Amino acid sequence: MLVRLRYLLAEGFDVTSLSGYDDASGEGNAVIMFVEQNARGQKRVRSEIFDVDSDEMEACTNLLLAHLMKRD
Repeated sequence: MLVRLRYLLAEGFDVTSLSGYDDASGEGNAVIMFVEQNARGQKRVRSEIFDVDSDEMEACTNLLLAHLMKRD
């Protein structure tokens, strides 16, 4: 998830949210949501699901917050 988040931010995607859950009940305990624009300029919200531990989720959160703080 951290690698994917780095890619999305570096490519200029608008990452709209991260969520993670301390739950081992099934596949995918974390989600990245971002806005994707197609060739005609239409936008849609995409989501991708990942399996992460708490350390990776914390790193993702810190990366996104640092990115948002630099952007403003």
